[in-house]
Amino acid sequence: MKKILFLSLVTLFFTCINFAQISVSSEKYNAIKEIIKVPEGMTFTEFLKIQREIDWKKIAVASFLPGYIHFYANKPELGWAIASTRIIGYGLIGYAMYDQYQLTNSVDYGIVANSTDEQNRTKKNAILFSSGLILNMIGFAFDWAHGDWVVEMERNEVYFKYGLNGKQRKTLGLSYNTEYKIPFVSINIQL
Repeated sequence: MKKILFLSLVTLFFTCINFAQISVSSEKYNAIKEIIKVPEGMTFTEFLKIQREIDWKKIAVASFLPGYIHFYANKPELGWAIASTRIIGYGLIGYAMYDQYQLTNSVDYGIVANSTDEQNRTKKNAILFSSGLILNMIGFAFDWAHGDWVVEMERNEVYFKYGLNGKQRKTLGLSYNTEYKIPFVSINIQL
């Protein structure tokens, strides 16, 4: 009897899976899209300026790709300057690590334990490593802070030109009238 009940439940389960409708929804995918009129005379470039936002995804990408936020903000000169600064920082870090690795593998600890030459080289590597780290941190912080400021200033210029406020920006162009605030999975089973 237990076997028959178990087999019946397993059969029912797999039958239900065949008829199940699984939908993964989030704010963007389960939204009612509507088009709202853009102010007359607004160019596409101005429209793009007010749609730009620096969110956590862009900041995460900027932590790995030097100058990313300034390239996104359409300021390639500053983006290349930040990228160059951070690449120099990466180079200093890499050189210091390589040189220290070479130093520790070439020392014969049985003969010479801590010569002045080795200590000076280790201090130089520590300074180079710290300098590279500081260059990277300053470059990333500048990219983030200044890039966000540039995006905000361009957005404010367009707001002022057309007499818009921050709430109206959200309703320009393609907007999302969302019912759900968090992503979720809903499973509907039809028997």
